[in-house]
Amino acid sequence: MKGPLNPELNVGDKIILYHMEGETSVPPGTFGIVKSITRDPFETEDDKIITVKWENGSTLNLVTTTDSWKKINQETIEEQNRGSIDPNWKFMTQNEDIFDHFDWRWLREFLNKVRNSGIVNMYGAAPLLFAGKDHIDRYYGEGREDEEDFQAVLDDAEESKNKIVQGVMSYMIANNKSLDDMNMVNRYANNFSQKILGLYIALSNLTGSRN
Repeated sequence: MKGPLNPELNVGDKIILYHMEGETSVPPGTFGIVKSITRDPFETEDDKIITVKWENGSTLNLVTTTDSWKKINQETIEEQNRGSIDPNWKFMTQNEDIFDHFDWRWLREFLNKVRNSGIVNMYGAAPLLFAGKDHIDRYYGEGREDEEDFQAVLDDAEESKNKIVQGVMSYMIANNKSLDDMNMVNRYANNFSQKILGLYIALSNLTGSRN
């Protein structure tokens, strides 16, 4: 959708949610009306907490430091009616299983560490979510013993692998899949690692467009 991400809002503005950090009860694409805007006491002076009445009945607040939205105007409505939807936003709406079953916030921070280390092009970073410490050190660690960013990746590599396995198990149990089939577990781990990277890139593209 056209228009800036996270524009300044006033009480009464109509908005559409792109992303709410750590919440699944208000999915991307939900419409809402701004009810109040207050300063966030835990952040800087410019950061706000926005109370919204969402169309699904929720009253969860937006937090300007972590969440993403756009203001709705007539052009936005016409664009939606034409089916002209930002592919990054569309990707998020089609992959809610990530928010339901995986520790997205933690995995996003791990991918930030991978990006800072520069060991791979980020479009190829998905396997590192599930690779584990020994694999990453064996294939990427030569000559990087003194690089703090790379060591930060190694420090969290086993935890990342565990987070992926835990998320896959949660998804499989919720969908009545057998946990005894290790080939299926590995297949889901690889597929979800790709989806998590895709979400990371989609959200990075959206937040990168704020200016």
